[in-house]
Amino acid sequence: MKRTLVSLLAAITLLSTAHVQTRDEFNGGFSLQWSWKLPDNDPFCTLFDNAVSFGGSSMTITTRDGGMFQQFNSHKNVPTLRVSGDIPEEWYIETVFRTDWSTVPVVFYTQAGIVITTGARNYFQVLITRDATGQTETVNGSTNSEQDDNFAWGARVTNTWTPDDQWMGVRIERVAGEEPYIVLKFRHSLTNGWREYDGFNGGRYYPDSPFYQHIMSMLSQGARIGVYTDNACGCGLAQPFEFDYFETNLPLLPVGDVDANGIVDDADLLAVLFAFGSSGDCLDEDVNLDGTVDDADLLAVLFNFGAGG
Repeated sequence: MKRTLVSLLAAITLLSTAHVQTRDEFNGGFSLQWSWKLPDNDPFCTLFDNAVSFGGSSMTITTRDGGMFQQFNSHKNVPTLRVSGDIPEEWYIETVFRTDWSTVPVVFYTQAGIVITTGARNYFQVLITRDATGQTETVNGSTNSEQDDNFAWGARVTNTWTPDDQWMGVRIERVAGEEPYIVLKFRHSLTNGWREYDGFNGGRYYPDSPFYQHIMSMLSQGARIGVYTDNACGCGLAQPFEFDYFETNLPLLPVGDVDANGIVDDADLLAVLFAFGSSGDCLDEDVNLDGTVDDADLLAVLFNFGAGG
């Protein structure tokens, strides 16, 4: 009996500290509290040039010129979610996407994947990138990082492979234990699921790693996490990347939290009411990001009232 009670208490404790998996499948639009705003970027509202569209179960972002490289900080179409609350010991972020790589010139490091950021001057990216170094029809897993506009290439972390028209994905996760670490994983049609190491470098960062410290510092500051696309050429290449889903177990701002204080409350309701009828890109009160503050945004706040508290 005593052993049963101990086991039950342990299970309750585990459940009380667990973080729920959150997933957006982009079914005709966003279902989470996404934002197109990116601090330290020009434009601050990155939604640009009708380059984003939604299908029945996916989101397509077509690359535009601009970047987050060093002092350029002029990227376009970067949707992110705000992390809010205590960071779990074990967390992950993943997304899956596809594109027609045959239309990407072999001389450009065109890429897509995940971004963790507090703004255009500070970020960490996990990407699948055209192998412009070898100038072949292949791609590879890679990372980029910046702290206060100081760029650090995280190096290639996988072997190259020849992409097809199937989904491919990137994942970053923290594994707890006596010696915790952050690990990168990739998937494509040849990997049979997520794979950490394919014989080339790999990406595993321990607490003494600058990348580990940078990532954990950003998350503790309420980082933004999201998907990232980049033509990496400034040449006008409009390459469409189709994203199937975005998933994480990190705590996020709830839908309807207009003022981003971690709870949907009277202040959010009043903000939507005062802005009712307004239109434009990147309005905080436009909860569903359709360009107009209307009944749908009001209902989103009402249905989620009290969430996050």
